[in-house]
Amino acid sequence: MIRHPRLLARRNTGGFTLIELMIVLALVVILSTAGIIISRDAIPRYRTRSAALTFAAKAHECRAQAVRANRECMIWMKDYDSSLADPAGNVGEYWVAVGDASSGSTTWDYLPAEREGSTGDDSSQGMVDLSDNTGNFYKRHVALDQWPSLNGPGIGNSDRIVFSPKGWLSNPAADFDGSGQITVRFVNKIARYQGRNEDYTVSISRAGMVRVDSFAENKYAGLSAGTETTSGY
Repeated sequence: MIRHPRLLARRNTGGFTLIELMIVLALVVILSTAGIIISRDAIPRYRTRSAALTFAAKAHECRAQAVRANRECMIWMKDYDSSLADPAGNVGEYWVAVGDASSGSTTWDYLPAEREGSTGDDSSQGMVDLSDNTGNFYKRHVALDQWPSLNGPGIGNSDRIVFSPKGWLSNPAADFDGSGQITVRFVNKIARYQGRNEDYTVSISRAGMVRVDSFAENKYAGLSAGTETTSGY
């Protein structure tokens, strides 16, 4: 029996050719590779931003605690990373605590702060360590840069940012930069290792206001730094 050529042609159009399958497979591989590359860059950037926002939130909470409790509140800068372009490991630690007086505190209660007159040893929210992979604040490949010199108010408060019960910073004038800010920088170590700058800087003004800026040199046509306001308190 002779079959009509049109019937044969119609039956042959129901499947995919080998070439078509190879093209689809190549597209899947390309898209998967692109996704891996994007994720590899995006995850350290996200972690760096998250670390900066956490610091800003802690500063905002510290200021609120000082005003509400009529006692000082401090951010004690404890440790920084001296190898910002080395992706092996990361360092960054600061502590947040409420004092026992409106000024000249001698005893500090690390967050979460207990009610005045009570005692407690829970410091789970007041000791932030970016390098502790067993803690809640661990941020792989994110480092805390060395902060500017901080003398702090009074005696024995070096490396401390101290909020007064008025919500202002009690730090001496020498602790602030030319624009009246104290700045703390969080570094994306993967970007630094690759020769890029994708850091986030938290600035606290004399009046106690907090803002987070991003510094990404590639985003600003090769400039050494560019400022983009991403959030503020």
